[in-house]
Amino acid sequence: MNLFPYTPRKSQMAIMQTIKNTLVSEGDMVFESGTGSGKTICTLTSTLEYALENNKKIIYTTRTNAQQRQVILELRAIRNKNKDIEEKIFGVGIQGRSNMCLLARNDPEFSNGAAEELSKFCSNEKKKAKSTKKDKDKGCIYYRNSLDKEKVDSTIEWVNQNLPTAEEFIDFCEKKQLCPYEINKLLIRKSSLVVVPYVYVFDLMIRNMLFDCLSCPEEDMILVVDEAHNLPNYIRDSFSAQLSMYMLNSCVMEAEKYGDPSIADGKLSISDFCKVLIDIVRDLRDTYVYGILENGIRTGPPRNNDAFIPSHEFETEILSRLKITSKTLHDIVGDLMVYGEKIQEYCQKDGKLPRSYLHKLGLFLDFWISLEMNQYAKLVVDARNGKNPRIEAFCLDPSVGTGIIRDFHSSIHMSGTLEPLEEYRDSMDLGENIELVSYPSPFPKENRRIFFVRDVTTKYDEILRDEKILSKMRNHITSICNTFQKNTMVFFPSFNIMSMFKENGDFNGINRCLYVEDQEMSQTALMDLVSDFKGHGDEDGDGAALFSVMGGRISEGMDFPAEQLEIAVIVGIPYPKPTARQRGLQRYYDMKFRKGWEYTVEAPTARKLLQSIGRLIRDENDRGVAVILDRRASRFKRYIRDLQESKNLMEDMKSFMEK
Repeated sequence: MNLFPYTPRKSQMAIMQTIKNTLVSEGDMVFESGTGSGKTICTLTSTLEYALENNKKIIYTTRTNAQQRQVILELRAIRNKNKDIEEKIFGVGIQGRSNMCLLARNDPEFSNGAAEELSKFCSNEKKKAKSTKKDKDKGCIYYRNSLDKEKVDSTIEWVNQNLPTAEEFIDFCEKKQLCPYEINKLLIRKSSLVVVPYVYVFDLMIRNMLFDCLSCPEEDMILVVDEAHNLPNYIRDSFSAQLSMYMLNSCVMEAEKYGDPSIADGKLSISDFCKVLIDIVRDLRDTYVYGILENGIRTGPPRNNDAFIPSHEFETEILSRLKITSKTLHDIVGDLMVYGEKIQEYCQKDGKLPRSYLHKLGLFLDFWISLEMNQYAKLVVDARNGKNPRIEAFCLDPSVGTGIIRDFHSSIHMSGTLEPLEEYRDSMDLGENIELVSYPSPFPKENRRIFFVRDVTTKYDEILRDEKILSKMRNHITSICNTFQKNTMVFFPSFNIMSMFKENGDFNGINRCLYVEDQEMSQTALMDLVSDFKGHGDEDGDGAALFSVMGGRISEGMDFPAEQLEIAVIVGIPYPKPTARQRGLQRYYDMKFRKGWEYTVEAPTARKLLQSIGRLIRDENDRGVAVILDRRASRFKRYIRDLQESKNLMEDMKSFMEK
């Protein structure tokens, strides 16, 4: 409480006291508190106060750069309020190497590099810069300038005075021709707070780099996980692996470019081996996704996008078609990695990114063959309309990557949408003794209304039976947008459904300035779009409509205070698609917790709904109305407690707006 820079609300005091108790007992805490309730400042203040008093460091993890920026801005507010100890209140924001490396930012080839590739490239550039100090054309110019103590000292002084966000720091370093990544490593050592993406904690190689810079043991670190509902899926994706047709074709071209050496005791070339893998992946796709047998007859269910494959079928097909033993296959895997490492060296000598597809293939095959199937599902996926099929080892259990959490002094996991908290605890294997707390919204209930209607749905089979449903849906959206001259956001379950509405001409009847998010839109373009939309609500603007998707970049982590957003329209229920991946996840949670539907379907869907609705109310003065256009909304009453049915939607909305 001593550091808190604002007038605290009752709920904020309760949050900070519980966090303090957790830190003192060296425990862990999972809590949910509604959007706009001040989770970031409460958690930052209470952990920082404890860290300063007990010589600890805070690792604050976020999913997006926007969330990271917010943490640094709140740290500035804390420092401004506590001038007497401002020199102790210091933290840095770190982004991925592709963002912080100025060579990568300015070169398309490098900007798409994986963390390991960029790390090797960086090490080589530094080595050249050190060994050829007199030759200014050798090595990274930004790193060479970072060896100038006077320039570095003046930069560190600027950082100490300004507490910049990661973006501000990178821009400053670019103007000074200095390496942000290297200077950040110096800043980390004196920081009480380090704000990082998830990867800096849950990737072993990157975590070791960070912890080496911090120069303190894990038991002296406090972990904070912001927007924690995203972490399980992040870890699943990070610990999954895939092998695509594109990847295998790249392997063939790489092998032929570098001499196409022989493997398997000279029986075949590397390119021939890769072509056999291409045939196997295509045949697995035809058999399990399309349901096509050798005689061309389709069997089984209609075509899906993915399907399970037997656990050992891929490697069995390799052994059978090549007539080799398991030992020979293991030898081939080892050879692929050795050849790949040599190719990485050749690329590095040419000043290119040390990338080798053959090395990646060796790593994938080694992982696939030795996989423990109790925590993974093996799939074949028909990607990009059949042009890039792949096989995938999909991680079902995020706890495979959470062991590090138990090594910290304490961990604080928070989100505005995390119910049921037991699902997060169980998925992450945090143990039964962890503190689980859900705080009610601190804002007046009368400031928000959430309606749903029963005459529409996005359920596919019902739309097929009743062709009037889509027409009613279009009329609801058009009426809302045209009747109320207020900033309105319309969230669709997916980009595909939003595109369907757009292609059908359903947007044509909306007489408002209309903004539409594109799936391929860059972060900069997206922020410009959002900024323009917000401007229509500011200063008695005429209001605009923004079309987006649930679970996307806009629906999470972006603030729309006051008139910048007053109406949120939810088009349908964002249930996950019934893919093989989703079925495997549900089956796994049924076996492990007996809660497959609740943990893998119901709870994630409710979170997407709540995240979208949560854009409306950001403080006690905000007012807004949300509308869910789907009769199935009533099933989520336990998560959306103020949900109510509307028999006359436009009248109910007008009545609320006029109060």
